Amino acid sequence: MNARMLAAAALSLLSAWLLWQGLSAVIMITGRGSPLGDALLQPPTSLIRILGAAIVLIGALLALAQRAGGALLAAVGTVLFLLLPVLMAASGADSGMWMDEAIFSALLIVLTIALFVIKRRKA
Repeated sequence: MNARMLAAAALSLLSAWLLWQGLSAVIMITGRGSPLGDALLQPPTSLIRILGAAIVLIGALLALAQRAGGALLAAVGTVLFLLLPVLMAASGADSGMWMDEAIFSALLIVLTIALFVIKRRKA
């Protein structure tokens, strides 16, 4: 297993965990009686987290399978996930609310850059 595959596997695990966190929050909110629209869009942080993490996961799995376009798709999802702490900070939310997302965004950025820098092995 080369370094690119290790980066893709790490990115897959991290994005799957972030996706599960987003989905479990929505499940908890809807379980308390709120409509799905409110759980996703009031505020839209849940929707941004779920979409960003899902796109990163798909891209990381493509990179793990050594398919073309995986790094680019992971980068799109990473940028989308990066919007989450940026928008939260810009809205004036307390840093305790968005600091975890900023740290996870930094990890996603590092792993996504690794996918671009490390060359894919030709089959």
